[in-house]
Amino acid sequence: MGEATCSAPGKVILTGEHFVVYGARAIAGAINLRAYATATTRNDGVVSISSEDMGISAEWRGAELVKESKRGVSDRLRPLREALMAVLNKVSGNGISVSITSEIPRASGLGSSAAVSVSCVAAGLHAYGYKPSQSEIIDLASIAEGIIHYRASGVDLAVSTYGGVISYRRGSHPVMINIKKPISLLLIDVGTPRRTGDMVRHVSQLREQYISVFEKLRETVEEITSECELALINNRYERLGDLLTINHNILRAIGVSTRDLDNALELAVKSGAIGGKLTGGGGGGCLIAVVKEEEIDMVYKKLMRSYNVYKVVIPQDGVRCESYKPE
Repeated sequence: MGEATCSAPGKVILTGEHFVVYGARAIAGAINLRAYATATTRNDGVVSISSEDMGISAEWRGAELVKESKRGVSDRLRPLREALMAVLNKVSGNGISVSITSEIPRASGLGSSAAVSVSCVAAGLHAYGYKPSQSEIIDLASIAEGIIHYRASGVDLAVSTYGGVISYRRGSHPVMINIKKPISLLLIDVGTPRRTGDMVRHVSQLREQYISVFEKLRETVEEITSECELALINNRYERLGDLLTINHNILRAIGVSTRDLDNALELAVKSGAIGGKLTGGGGGGCLIAVVKEEEIDMVYKKLMRSYNVYKVVIPQDGVRCESYKPE
């Protein structure tokens, strides 16, 4: 049996979430929290998926569910099954087992589902001895993401696959942003899980009601993104922090921030951060804070009294094959 382990990074969106769905440019970076998938080939027609972190598993033979660890688990794992069925079709395979572990907090706006989808697809292909291109990985992983999220923008899959810090516009190939040195950020988890699809639907309804106002906001976010790109390239922390705070207030205006996120940002600034914003879909999840390099440990300790906080560094590698044992 062939076996391969692949990993893919989570991400932070620095600017442009939600508006990227409607043509705005976004900037996102791969972070040093990763999802891992180990795939093993089979010859019995079974697709088996297990998540060690969540303690769930399910198996199918063709379209028939063979077993699940708990009632309803198969529905949660179905998006990955659909992607893995496409993998098997591509490599003419006859079954696969995939085991998943992840360092990325779930439902927190950090691209957990995209990283899992990308790592699973990559591991499945490599296990069968197929060396995929990045675009092939994205195409297959998008099958799962399309089921999980309503109108997924594609930015999560792009960052998880390509890595680095990217400029992304829906429908276009990502463009790498070459920053002079890695940038450390604080990632603050407010402890409120949410569903990206719910937030995307909310924004879609708001846009339909106030399309001309929304378009003006989209243009403003586009300008913020351009300014942020320059700040990143030149490591201008003060300017980056200010711009992210402006972007947060726009996201707050369209109703995707929460009191918990706003309070976390306020505390971060009081603790010494320059600025920050929610990252991802909003409605809960995580906030990113920009802090001067020499003060990051101090601010981290202060915030740890109230929240789960991660020190993350951008950029990081995209999807990679960690190990491969041929059949």
